[in-house]
Amino acid sequence: MRRSLIIYFAILIVLCTGFIIGAKSLGEQGGYLAQGYMMTPAIAALITRLFFYDNKFKDANLRLGRLSDYGKYWLISLGITILSYVLFTLLGAIRLDLTGNMFLERLSQQFAAAGQDMASSLPAGFTPRMMLMVYFVGGLTVFNILPGIITGFGEEFGHRGFMFPALYRIKPWVGILIGGLIWYAWHWPLALVVPQSVEVPFWESTLNFIILGFGSLCTFTYLAFIYVKSRSVWVTAIAHIVMNNSASAFSYFAIIENQVLANFGLMLTMILVVLVLYKTGKLQAFREYFKEG
Repeated sequence: MRRSLIIYFAILIVLCTGFIIGAKSLGEQGGYLAQGYMMTPAIAALITRLFFYDNKFKDANLRLGRLSDYGKYWLISLGITILSYVLFTLLGAIRLDLTGNMFLERLSQQFAAAGQDMASSLPAGFTPRMMLMVYFVGGLTVFNILPGIITGFGEEFGHRGFMFPALYRIKPWVGILIGGLIWYAWHWPLALVVPQSVEVPFWESTLNFIILGFGSLCTFTYLAFIYVKSRSVWVTAIAHIVMNNSASAFSYFAIIENQVLANFGLMLTMILVVLVLYKTGKLQAFREYFKEG
């Protein structure tokens, strides 16, 4: 198992390096290639399982799972996003703009910078505000199915479906702590392709790095819990992409006032989620799952 895990990491590093170098070489168009980066864990896990793993796909949890789990974890993940925005507001990290005007204005400026007019680029009779509502509603619903579940699968099949169980069998804390940190570190190279548009002081970058690290560990724990509880990589992928897409959907109506406080609010949200799982005894699902395996 450890040999397979090492091979998985080696393949993942090669794939990630290739995607980032390719994206950087393409300049502004590299953002499109960077989307493929999200599939690197699944590709690495697929190659490892096919050629270097004795159990092949027997423990991959590719079963569809219970239909009720999709609805349950969809709603729970959506609730987590709503809680995070409540905390953002209470902390003063964001200012709500329920009209969406600020978002549309920023989007219009982006079109103008590219030499285009946003309104004229839309289909006849389709206004920017209509577009905003389509993306908002879609981010909470249909966009989570396609293409959302594909990108969600890219992470879950590799990170939660292969890496996490392998690390957990070494020691439970290795699965959660080291697995969570590796998952967090896997996201870092994307900053090379999509750099920050605003320069921030070193102390702020360091603080954000630490806060986001703790938040990622808790998010990793939440998604790993769904994986072992549902025993389906697809249910986990849905829960993951719902969190991502709903956060983006709500961001259309929010203006960030303080990024550090926003990151702190997100960390606090996920800490609360893990505490609820712990206090209600739900984390026993890990012991039950690996005892059977």
